[in-house]
Amino acid sequence: MRLKSAVTVAAGLCAAFAMVSLAVSGGLPGLGRARSDKARTPQSPVYASYLQVVGIQPMAFDPANAGAHRDGDAWVLGEVDLESARQHADDSQDLDVLAQQDPRWIPTQTWKLRHGGASAFAVAKEHCSMQHLQRMENLCKNDVDVVVERTDRDLGRVVYARPRYDDSMDDECRAYADCVAKNAWLGRESPLPAANTTELHGFKAGDIHIPVQGSKAELQAGFQDSIAVCKRNLTALHRLGQSNPDDPSITQNIILNEDLLEQLEWLMSL
Repeated sequence: MRLKSAVTVAAGLCAAFAMVSLAVSGGLPGLGRARSDKARTPQSPVYASYLQVVGIQPMAFDPANAGAHRDGDAWVLGEVDLESARQHADDSQDLDVLAQQDPRWIPTQTWKLRHGGASAFAVAKEHCSMQHLQRMENLCKNDVDVVVERTDRDLGRVVYARPRYDDSMDDECRAYADCVAKNAWLGRESPLPAANTTELHGFKAGDIHIPVQGSKAELQAGFQDSIAVCKRNLTALHRLGQSNPDDPSITQNIILNEDLLEQLEWLMSL
């Protein structure tokens, strides 16, 4: 049981660190290459996204949010009961806490953490960073209140996304958070705890976007090391899963590491 716990936690951290953002600083945080405790001389230029390092230009977003309109700081999709949506956003709990309290929320939590790789969500987030994070002098913490409208017994669609601003956010970070709420979150399909109802569901989510420093070669060396870590984690997790097929934490970590591996291999291909 001690081995199971250690490997599962390690795999979860592996996925969580890298899925905070595609942005990295000398490699994916918490993975692979050893880093000196000595202060490093900042490299120039500083990028908002690895996509910029390889010369990709910002592009149009996919049509998931077609018809989006404003409700204060929030973005709304479709004919939503705004009073109810606002209340669900105000009363929402952190999705990680919901999943801890009720395993039925684990698929939704897994879906949130899987926003890496070349998914429409991840690509939209990166293009938001390239459009709005020009100086990228500080990391950008981006939290959002998400409201999902059920469309099936265990599925819904994000119809309300409200970035949460605070005094630590500069103008660039605020613009990025607004862009992510509209173009990455709004309109996405989300798993929900199974029920035969049509009510709205709210939760809190978010990420941290970190400046990218280093050459393409340096960054890809970090990706390579992280790919090796992911593959070792997956080997160990699949072995644990064979003897613990009903453990949702093992299943979740397998999914997250598979998604992280896809993300890293996509970055290497750019």
